[in-house]
Amino acid sequence: MPPKFKRHLNDDEVTGSVKSERGRENLLEEDSDEEEDFFLRGPSGPRFGPRNDKIRHVQNQVDEVIDVMQENITKVIERGERLDDLQDKSESLSDNATAFSNRAKQLRRQMWWRGCKV
Repeated sequence: MPPKFKRHLNDDEVTGSVKSERGRENLLEEDSDEEEDFFLRGPSGPRFGPRNDKIRHVQNQVDEVIDVMQENITKVIERGERLDDLQDKSESLSDNATAFSNRAKQLRRQMWWRGCKV
């Protein structure tokens, strides 16, 4: 390593930097508690005075959108159930129509043979 980059450190400088890093960790821990409280409980206190109304307004809008989306999801689920019922009924009707057609052909043949015999 070139001599201009070499630096001799004292024990005080090394221990001082370790102490300052520990101090930083404590500061970070204290800040993180406040930030976690903010994100978990929302803004509170006088420092959010005029903006608090805007935040409440936006939160109310978000709540309304959530309610509308929940209603829409419920309606879509109900619609899906009705479509399933309609599909079952249409399959049943199709089966009945096929059975009627087959029985009608069979009856027509029987009547034709009766007509031939007479």
